[in-house]
Amino acid sequence: MNVEGSTGERRRPSPSLPYVWKWGFPVLAVVLATWGVVLLLGGLTTILDSRRGETREAVTDPSAAGFEAFVEQTWSMLVATEDESGELVEVAVVAASDRSGGGGTVLLVPVEASISDGVSGVTGECEVACRLVDQHRNGGLDAVRAATAMILDVQVTGATLLTPARWESLAGAVDPVSVALEADLVATAVDGTSVVRFPAGLVAVAAADVVDLLGFPSAGNDGSLVRLARQGDWWRGWVEALQGGNPRDRLPNLELEVVDLLATVARGRVRVVTGPWSADEGALVVDADRLTDVVVEMFPFPIPRVPGQRPSVRLLNGTGDPGLDAPAREAVLRAGVELAVVGNYRNDGVIQTRVIHRDPTDEAAAEALAAAIGGGVLFDQYLSPVTDLTVVIGADFVPRAGASRG
Repeated sequence: MNVEGSTGERRRPSPSLPYVWKWGFPVLAVVLATWGVVLLLGGLTTILDSRRGETREAVTDPSAAGFEAFVEQTWSMLVATEDESGELVEVAVVAASDRSGGGGTVLLVPVEASISDGVSGVTGECEVACRLVDQHRNGGLDAVRAATAMILDVQVTGATLLTPARWESLAGAVDPVSVALEADLVATAVDGTSVVRFPAGLVAVAAADVVDLLGFPSAGNDGSLVRLARQGDWWRGWVEALQGGNPRDRLPNLELEVVDLLATVARGRVRVVTGPWSADEGALVVDADRLTDVVVEMFPFPIPRVPGQRPSVRLLNGTGDPGLDAPAREAVLRAGVELAVVGNYRNDGVIQTRVIHRDPTDEAAAEALAAAIGGGVLFDQYLSPVTDLTVVIGADFVPRAGASRG
């Protein structure tokens, strides 16, 4: 008995679609979808420089007037180190200055640093276990990454955890690395006797001993800073060893982001920074202004710690002098905004630096930014809607003392 229909009759098969509809319609759909993507991308390029309904051809030469581009956020990584017992002994933040040209910064952060001590000055969000080492005990690498982001007020693009075995693999190709020690590093053996683990003077540190050196505790009120300085000395020695040839050949042949980043950074000038922290009666104290300077310089295009919380900015150089690009970028970032687009104004010869907004609700933010960089404020309802604010750098812009030139 058939149960295909309520009448008991066998249902006839539906007639097949004509050949044109069977094959032509899917092809047409693919063509239309592809063309839609092309139109979308073209629209994004055009809207960056739209004004009063007029559009101009996209400019592809970065040195030409009218060029604009969305920023590529700084490639960076948090490198956390554990000792054999699983205790956090080092936190390093590595950032590349230029993906193609190489160079960058290694910032060493004390594991005793607290969440509330940093650029963001966050208070009230941590009452206990606020140090990085405590965060690691409670939440592992993810917790250390989040806490470090609060200290620096920027996010990193990646994070990795290195154990003694992983360090031995990572540093093995340039084994050993020479480090100068001011005093003996003395350990206590199981039987209670004192043993010189690393003697004073120039020490050849084997790859298998890297974590012991990085994590070796130092006594005294400034013990954490003594260890931080030692970590900085080791990084300087290791980077110098990597730069003794092709950095890629002096790192393990592994498809790991940390290897790729280190190989890129070592191709250029590298700064190793330990300086923003000091000791006050045994407590760590951070110089927030100095830390801000370090962060602004090492992260040309930072990832905001909390995306969308700050005004987004389109930064255009109206002077024709590319040497003002870096100091203008740093000045804008110090004002606490989110940099989204950089480029050149549609013509050179701009006299006055100005901050332009299209939404009346952004007037206060525009005034604050103008005061920070030394410029005027303009309202333009036809301004590009890509960002909240547009900054046009003019001939009156005065770079901050010590600002980068590039």
